[in-house]
Amino acid sequence: MTFTSNNEKPLNGASVATNSVSGGGMTSSSSESRTRSEVQETAHIIQKDHKIRRFRIMTIAVLFIAALAVCGGVHTSLKRAERREFENRFADQAKQIGHTLETELENKLRAIDALSVTIASFARSQTGQWPNVTVPEFPYRAASTLSVGRAISVALQPMVSADQISQWEAYSIQKQRWQQEVLAFQTKFPEAIRPDSADGTNTSLSSGEKRVFTDPSRVSAESISDFVFRIDNGKPTRVTEANVALPLWQHAPVHAPGLPRTNFDIYSVERNAAALDQVMQNHMAVLGQAFELSESSQGHDLPSIDSILETQTWSDIWTQNGQPISAIRTRQSSPNVEQNQQSDGLSSLSNGLDGPAVNIFYPVFSDLNDNRTVVAVLALTTKWDSFLLPNLPPDPNGLIVTLQNECDQSFSFEITGEEVIYLGSGDYHEEAYEKYGKEFMLVADSSVFTSVSMASGYCSHTATVYPSSQMREQFATTAPMVYTVGTAVIFLFTMFVFVFYDYLVQRRQQYLADKASKTTAIISSLFPKNVRDRLLEDGGQNPSGVTGITEVKGNSVDNPSGPPIADFYANTTVMFGDIAGFTAWSSSRQPSEVFTLLETLYGKIDSIAREMKVFKIETIGDCYVAVTGLPTPQEDHHLRMVKFARRVLKSMGPLTRQMEVRLGPDTTKLGFRVGLHSGPVTAGVLRGEKSRFQLFGDTVNMASRMESTGKRNYIQVSNSTASLLRASGKEHWITKREDMVRAKGKGLVQTYWVKTSVPPGEKSDENSMGDSFDSERKSSSKTFISADGDLHGDQDNRIRKTLIEWQVELLSRLLKRIIAKRCSHSSEVQHSFDVFASEKTMPREEIADEVKMPSFNTRTSLRIASSQYMQLPPEVLDQLEDFVTSVAFLYRDNSFHNYEHACHVTMSANKFLTRVVDPKVSGLDDSSQQAHSYEYAYGLTGDPLTQFAIIFSALIHDIDHQGVSNKQLTDENNRIAIMYNGKSPAEQNSIDLAFEVLGSSQYRDLVSCICADKEELKRFRQLVVNCVMATDVFDKELLAIRNKKWKKAFNGQTESSSDLKATIVIEHIIQAADVAHTMQHWHVYQKWNEKLFVEMCTSYEAGRGPAKDPALGWYEGELWFFDNYIIPLAKKLEECGVFGVSSDECLNYALENRKEWETRGRDLVKSMKERYVGMKEGKSSGMV
Repeated sequence: MTFTSNNEKPLNGASVATNSVSGGGMTSSSSESRTRSEVQETAHIIQKDHKIRRFRIMTIAVLFIAALAVCGGVHTSLKRAERREFENRFADQAKQIGHTLETELENKLRAIDALSVTIASFARSQTGQWPNVTVPEFPYRAASTLSVGRAISVALQPMVSADQISQWEAYSIQKQRWQQEVLAFQTKFPEAIRPDSADGTNTSLSSGEKRVFTDPSRVSAESISDFVFRIDNGKPTRVTEANVALPLWQHAPVHAPGLPRTNFDIYSVERNAAALDQVMQNHMAVLGQAFELSESSQGHDLPSIDSILETQTWSDIWTQNGQPISAIRTRQSSPNVEQNQQSDGLSSLSNGLDGPAVNIFYPVFSDLNDNRTVVAVLALTTKWDSFLLPNLPPDPNGLIVTLQNECDQSFSFEITGEEVIYLGSGDYHEEAYEKYGKEFMLVADSSVFTSVSMASGYCSHTATVYPSSQMREQFATTAPMVYTVGTAVIFLFTMFVFVFYDYLVQRRQQYLADKASKTTAIISSLFPKNVRDRLLEDGGQNPSGVTGITEVKGNSVDNPSGPPIADFYANTTVMFGDIAGFTAWSSSRQPSEVFTLLETLYGKIDSIAREMKVFKIETIGDCYVAVTGLPTPQEDHHLRMVKFARRVLKSMGPLTRQMEVRLGPDTTKLGFRVGLHSGPVTAGVLRGEKSRFQLFGDTVNMASRMESTGKRNYIQVSNSTASLLRASGKEHWITKREDMVRAKGKGLVQTYWVKTSVPPGEKSDENSMGDSFDSERKSSSKTFISADGDLHGDQDNRIRKTLIEWQVELLSRLLKRIIAKRCSHSSEVQHSFDVFASEKTMPREEIADEVKMPSFNTRTSLRIASSQYMQLPPEVLDQLEDFVTSVAFLYRDNSFHNYEHACHVTMSANKFLTRVVDPKVSGLDDSSQQAHSYEYAYGLTGDPLTQFAIIFSALIHDIDHQGVSNKQLTDENNRIAIMYNGKSPAEQNSIDLAFEVLGSSQYRDLVSCICADKEELKRFRQLVVNCVMATDVFDKELLAIRNKKWKKAFNGQTESSSDLKATIVIEHIIQAADVAHTMQHWHVYQKWNEKLFVEMCTSYEAGRGPAKDPALGWYEGELWFFDNYIIPLAKKLEECGVFGVSSDECLNYALENRKEWETRGRDLVKSMKERYVGMKEGKSSGMV
């Protein structure tokens, strides 16, 4: 048999089960505590016994070891001393090397940072614009940077976009004189720019060697490349189609003799591309991939050119490649001259350049303020051994330093004495000393002047210091004595056998004790005391035939091989209680709010049940099931249950009123529907998978029928329960129900109402949003639940006050997030700006295609997450409450476009915001996960100002709405229609009124809290304008613009910006919230649909509505609205991809409501019309 409440919750087998026993009053708490204490004490005794035994064995072992220590103590202590000295010496030297690496990296960053600031300052002071910038006195600046940074070369590469390449090529030819200056400087100060002396080792040339530099006069105006180029397989190729190029510009030392590399696009070097992206996009310094200096060009990380081409001029090369050159230029220094120079024993600057080197790429900014952009990249090339040579530890001998990066590169150095020897590419440390490795990350704090940080997400470098056998040999002494070691091994093995045996025994005993304790705790939480005792009874057969815990395997709860655990209780009263209106209420809430309601209500009912010794069986959805008369028989079970039901009803009102401030509108309209029936039940444990305590019998079925056929805030009892009450002299507690109830399987039965009183503020069925909607409308108007006695006007004010408090609570939470984000940036609030400081424009003219969203910041996200612990200033809270109150009273007393509907839109918008998907991606740390989530949701999850603007827009979007359409306002030449040229007058009027109120001087603290400066105010207003104007869904011009943006963002062939997608999602959130009642439960839709119907009929009768009675086309109009707006809108919510399963929920509700309306719509229109006419004639109270 199956019985179902009117909430359509099926319960099979006429049974209910419990997941936890919360009727503590029904059992003896002292007995339960005693049983639990006995089990715990037994386990404690066993554990102490094992500790004593273990201590005895350990004592014997200590004594035996002490005997061995007499003969071997000296030897052991010396060996330990050797090892400690070795480890301490290595630890000290490794620590000093790690400090040296960090210090040298910071030193190099400071050097290149200073050059970056110098270049940026110079460019800022000149009239020219990037990339057309040439730094004067570059060789002197470069020499200083190379000296301070212990580097071998430095180069400046400006960022040149595709449309600037031609202009740049002309500029570079015109401004190449800097190359002569560098060559002249190299000739005059040969020691100042020497790539082979950057590590501080080779300070002089070997015998017979001479340093040669090309004569500056030989470098003519035609000596550099006419075009920006890359090198493919040793051959230069012109760069013409790159989005951005980084041509080699001013650098030192210059490539001489040979073909100059100026205008080579370093961005075309594959191993540097990712590093350069980090610099240009993330404004970070990057430690690039390593390369061999022997393959470099004058210390610059440049690919080589075919040796044949090295002897030609760039004019010859480009002419051969078919590039148009205005005139063929010849190279002033002929190949023969340079060949003669080399044959005479002269060497170039590349002499002595070998070993691994690395580039430090550093951004050059357009400005030094916060709004800076990267305009060029500096590359500082340094040898890896230059990181190690400064501040070597004293007397190192065989230290191995292995440098590794995430780009799968590694190379090793050996430090002995004052020498750093390059061992080669790869990890050369000895495996025997793997455990001693000390790892150091090559990181540095942000630079001094430009606050540029090292990029941590690209090719991170680590240095690991290892000792070697060479170092260990310094501390080695004679080997341990063979007999001493042999004897020790024998005794140690014997001791190990005994200790291990005792460990196994102790572990088994501990396992059994833990099992017993856990089993007791689980059974205590699942079953009543008498059932639990039958399960836990040790030994012997109990009266029910259930064996004790020693035979758990054969009689466990999950194994039904033993005798059944079941009892018959002849005198019980079963209660089914259901939250009336819960299904409709929950359809407009987020899951956390639904569970907050259930946990609060049922937590209170649980406490009442414990106090009154009522046994809770379970909760099924929003249905609460309890029983009296078991497991301990109670003669007054019927009286106890009626009193319990009364207290539950009494507590319902205060709880819902308290939660309405947090959970939003209509929470106080929830009620509780109770059904009671008295009779016999069978109770016990139906063993098997997920077993629990259950009730069986017709009494359970009948109690469910009493609840499902009852009414909101009523207690309906069966005839059997009523007879028991009369027999107990409580006939005055009940009254006979006027109509008979048809119960499944019983036919028509007579039932009774229990007289009680509803808490202040509660209503009876007629005006509530209940699950038994139709049946309650037809029920008798007579009630035995007294109202609170408030006048209608007072009731409206109370509801409005509650809604205002809820709005203030919601907005204040978002304000805390705004302040938390602002604090993370240390932004100071400017109190001097004016809300209306900008030029006056119509809101419609301010609609933006896309609103700029802030970028992700890890520190900001952490501050926002902790915003719940912040406190708003009292003056801000007071102004916020006053502002929301002012807005509430700006709404007209329309049936639909009123303040209550604005609150419903606000609640729906907040639900959409909380349903934005937060995807989890494996393999990401917390910071990366937050960044991924932020980008996935287009920034909506991490920008509290955007969230506040959406909620603010929902609050003010229908201010001063006159209850008629924009078309009607335009047709009748209404004042606001004239003011706004007949375009979206209602929406524009709402925006202007809201900002007029917000701009008042009395809200200055509130405005400063929302927006710290004019830029934030501008973005806030832009968001509000876009949101409110999006609610005008019948303006064809705005509709076309929105459809175009949607197609561009989500249906276009090319990738659109994240800001555009964010703007579209924001507009769709407010659009969906504005009509959310059509995508929620049928009762919610029916409520607001009738309110809109009444508003349209009122306007029609006032001569301000459509040409015909709205009722004539209401049925077809709703179907058209579903098909052409609601369902497509719900599908778009799914397509934009940020709402997860919430979009499916909206679409499913929309389809279900459309189907229901198609079936019942004509009859409902007729009923709505009749109620409206009755309300106008005073024969009806109005809407349901």
